[in-house]
Amino acid sequence: MTRDSAIEAISTYFDEGTFQAELANLVSYETESQNPDQAPELKRYLVETMEPLLTAMGFACSFHDNPDPRGGPFLVGERREGDDLPTVLTYGHGDVIRAQTDQWREGLHPFKLVEEGDKLYGRGTADNKGQHLINIAAIEAVLKTRGKLGFNCRIVIEMSEETGSAGLPEFFTEHREKLTADVLIASDGPRLQPDVPTMFMGSRGGVSFDLIIDKRDGAHHSGNWGGLLADPAMILAQALATITDKR
Repeated sequence: MTRDSAIEAISTYFDEGTFQAELANLVSYETESQNPDQAPELKRYLVETMEPLLTAMGFACSFHDNPDPRGGPFLVGERREGDDLPTVLTYGHGDVIRAQTDQWREGLHPFKLVEEGDKLYGRGTADNKGQHLINIAAIEAVLKTRGKLGFNCRIVIEMSEETGSAGLPEFFTEHREKLTADVLIASDGPRLQPDVPTMFMGSRGGVSFDLIIDKRDGAHHSGNWGGLLADPAMILAQALATITDKR
């Protein structure tokens, strides 16, 4: 089977409405990681949607509690085709931000997929349920056309990205051997232009940190000391100003 056959299979998947139906199911899960009351929904999403999709494609799946109590669970799936083959690691997150239902305009609802023209609306359609469903569907299309991928594949689905991915670094450190790969292919974030696919080759990563100015105990009004006391707010403002230019 050829590359063209796989592309034809995935085109049919979209044209016949299968993608839209599957995405509607994913969107219906109210996976608000910012809402503590929805914690059970996070695990349910992995068990009821991701595991069946992956096991049907020959992935062995396992569930993992988050090492950080603030974070949601993880699913890890692996399809191994040969020790001499490269391994691809892919990633997605099934959690979404708060529903904010009262801020959606008439005719729309955060947990119902709605089609208007060439656009689909619903929480997670573009961040990140739509993306990892597309990646899984692409893998499935290749398997249907040639019966194998030609590489080993590992997939991680987390459920707390929208709250800062608590526990993710610790989880990857703990499962370093299980998640080792030759390349990471992840899909998240917007396109630069709606009608043009966007691909970034590599990632610079990110570092979070706090800037704290702690000059002295208690409250002191600089003006009462002839302006001699340094103002922590001004020092912090200057520090922030040096990080970037006006753009």
